[in-house]
Amino acid sequence: MKKMLKATLFLLMVGFLVAGCVTHPEIKSAEKDTPYTFPLESPGAQFGSLPPAVKNAVRAEAGAAEITEVVQLDHDGVPMYEVHFRNRDLFPPLYVAADGSVLRPDLSLAVGAPVDRFGVSSGGAVSGITFAELPPKVSKVLRERAPGAVMANIAKETWGDRVVYVISFTDPEHHPKLYLAADGTVMNEGPK
Repeated sequence: MKKMLKATLFLLMVGFLVAGCVTHPEIKSAEKDTPYTFPLESPGAQFGSLPPAVKNAVRAEAGAAEITEVVQLDHDGVPMYEVHFRNRDLFPPLYVAADGSVLRPDLSLAVGAPVDRFGVSSGGAVSGITFAELPPKVSKVLRERAPGAVMANIAKETWGDRVVYVISFTDPEHHPKLYLAADGTVMNEGPK
């Protein structure tokens, strides 16, 4: 009988506990007003979205230094990147052109993009030619003819007595090769 009483008491306690747990839950709605309205982006994601030549330049100059921010600049229609590091005393902001050239804070060329044994830089410049090294008239026409286009190669060629810059783009379907004489004249044909 004692066992039966204990079993009955046990079942009653379990029943009360279960009954106490079964309630209508309050439906909580998520707050729609939040101070966070913009997607958050980590420095790693910012670095990961850089062009390969820029990543290589940053690694070459700063190694594994911790990046805090990457800012894309627009200099006369050409993308450039300002990279900030955690240790500002040891690593001041680094400025890099899209072809991997390291720039001074005034965006003048400090170190050109590296050139491999075939004369091609990691950023695609042929014969060591970077955007910063183009004659002003050529860079002006290039900005007008292909605003926002990403250059793949810049080749400096001699056609007879003329110096011609052959610029090819990463999206040749929308931006075909551009042939520009040193004076900014657009050449419609290949070499003669």
